[in-house]
Amino acid sequence: MIREIIDNEDLYAYMLKAKGLSGRLANKLCKLNINFENTLHTDFDYMYLDNILRDSNESVHEEKDLNKLKSIKETVLKEEKELKENAKIFYAELIRKDIHWTHLSKKDYPNRLKNIGDPPLLFFYKGKLPEEERPSVAIVGARECSPYGEKTARMFARELSSAGVQIISGMARGVDGISQRASISVGGNTFGVLGCGVDVVYPEDNKDLFEDILKDGGIISEFNPGTEPLRTYFPSRNRIISGLSDIVLVVEARKRSGTYITVTSALDQGREVFAVPGRITDALSDGCNNLIVAGAEIAVNSEAIIQDLRNKGFKYVNGSFVGSHKRDINNNQIDDLVFNSSGSVENSLEDILLSIISDYECSLDTIYQKLGDKYSIEDLSISLVELEMDGKIIKKGSRYISNI
Repeated sequence: MIREIIDNEDLYAYMLKAKGLSGRLANKLCKLNINFENTLHTDFDYMYLDNILRDSNESVHEEKDLNKLKSIKETVLKEEKELKENAKIFYAELIRKDIHWTHLSKKDYPNRLKNIGDPPLLFFYKGKLPEEERPSVAIVGARECSPYGEKTARMFARELSSAGVQIISGMARGVDGISQRASISVGGNTFGVLGCGVDVVYPEDNKDLFEDILKDGGIISEFNPGTEPLRTYFPSRNRIISGLSDIVLVVEARKRSGTYITVTSALDQGREVFAVPGRITDALSDGCNNLIVAGAEIAVNSEAIIQDLRNKGFKYVNGSFVGSHKRDINNNQIDDLVFNSSGSVENSLEDILLSIISDYECSLDTIYQKLGDKYSIEDLSISLVELEMDGKIIKKGSRYISNI
């Protein structure tokens, strides 16, 4: 249900954005616990001299940032009354159109997106946002894709969606739209990121997709509602596609294409890139094959992507990702899983360990703290190694996760 209360942070987010505050600078302020309203009462000269805003490796850029912040602050203070009235009208129109919004100082702002280098200060959406606890994969590729690309995009989207993965894409013709339709066909959640306003259907022949996505997904854009699509907006849009994702999968792409902008953004953001290999004589596969040569992971099936997401710590139960990351286990929870009402151990050590690790991510130390009076640390270590060799569990750092 859309938020109907417009608070001061909403107003000042609009005002600062209208006067040129970038998402990168806004995020820096938020990380310093400076909200948008307090920005107008912050002494940036003092903060700079106190090294809070400075970075020794980027001193020139940081000085430019300082001057930019001071200029924006002064402009907003001069025009505060008028800007605030404009902001109220703007948000009232969003409410009328049933358009949601969020910004960097809101709790519902996606953490994945907040942690990229240049997140949007303020963005808009219809429907809902991706769930934080479930993994997301961006599927991107050629607009004029081949039958092979179409079949492959559909296969990956269906299999990943059936495994509980959220699909992110740009709703463009070709691979984007094909993968999002395939996700919907198996009851999956998909999210379209636009290079225009969230109330603008583009391309027009995707009107049915636009409507279907909103049934259990969302349409997202950093551009104001009503903004028409322009070529210059799409590179900016692509960084959000990769920013909302844990992995970017390239299905089919030419050597020089817009898909490479998404890939570059993904790499800059620390996202893993998978590419579907194709025939070396096919120009539509040049991009993917070159990505693989450059070090991208090879995507020949969805299992490799699912395993990578499991290794990232997303909870995977009975063949599907569920709504929370695995968490460390505490002693009371071990009691519930291992001991019967009389306090004696019910199952074999292997069963006990599998029972614990299937639901929780935990370390040897955590298990030993509770089971130490029943089993030695040597017994536990040997059993864990055997389970790992059998492929039933995976060790991630000092913690174990289920592989069943």
